[in-house]
Amino acid sequence: MVRRFVDFFSKPHWPSQHDWRRAIWRGMSSLGLTGWHALPVHRRWIDITRINMPLVGLDPAFAGMKIVQLSDLHVSPMVLGSYLTQVVEFVNRRRPDLVVVTGDLITGGHRFVKPLGVLLQRLRTREGVIITFGNHDYTMQGRRQRHIGTRLADRLESELESLGMQVLRNESLTFTRGNGKLSIIGLDDEWTDRLDAHAAWRGIPDDHPIICLNHNPVNARDLLSHPWQWMLSGHTHGRPMDELKLAGRVIKKHRPFVAGLYDIDGRSLYVNRGISYGNRRRASNRPEITLFKLLPRDASASSSATSAAAT
Repeated sequence: MVRRFVDFFSKPHWPSQHDWRRAIWRGMSSLGLTGWHALPVHRRWIDITRINMPLVGLDPAFAGMKIVQLSDLHVSPMVLGSYLTQVVEFVNRRRPDLVVVTGDLITGGHRFVKPLGVLLQRLRTREGVIITFGNHDYTMQGRRQRHIGTRLADRLESELESLGMQVLRNESLTFTRGNGKLSIIGLDDEWTDRLDAHAAWRGIPDDHPIICLNHNPVNARDLLSHPWQWMLSGHTHGRPMDELKLAGRVIKKHRPFVAGLYDIDGRSLYVNRGISYGNRRRASNRPEITLFKLLPRDASASSSATSAAAT
């Protein structure tokens, strides 16, 4: 009996547990105990978000293609391996065509490269796994000690690609089905000053749909000069404030894009809240897996069509 009780909480079936978990959350909130959200009962309460992705010029051969977005896994001692394995198993049950992982795969340190590879190697897809890097994939030093960060990222890329995954660092990958094409642009990390949009889009025509993977969405408007219809990001963990440490002081800035779907001059930005469960004391920013379904879109259709929920 005790074992069944432990398994119930350690291996939750998220879609069927929203009602009672939400009730517990509201009860704790009314008593001023929202900090308990960090405990296992809620830090593993993953939000499964389903969204249609209409794309102008999408060939009917791509209609219905399923893309799963993961972000901010932060493989480290602070995130249980069994939890991340459970996430992978859930994704596999959705039978995705493609999985994209938008950065911060690890929190930092060479010793987590191999465990990350073992974890992501378990993903089962028809078209593969595409990965872009975030600031933590270059260690926790940011722009400082650039050579150390580059060595870590290079090792990450080598390990993941040796296992059959595709790492895009200011690069692109184009899929072809019938007479149609779909391009994925993977930008390198903005925070550590490694993003080169011109290199990423080099040689890519704008006459077919383009999805951009960009870990930090802060620069989404700056990238409007490049052709993309959808941008998939992470980084924020659903927190509206960004903290920077400068000259020994902590400076807080409001983030322009925090979580969810944004319309930016007719283009669509989606900010995934990430998988790791640190600092999630509000029910609104619990960990997230996003499931996209591709659909053809008429060029004259309203951008509001992007908000329709996928079935």
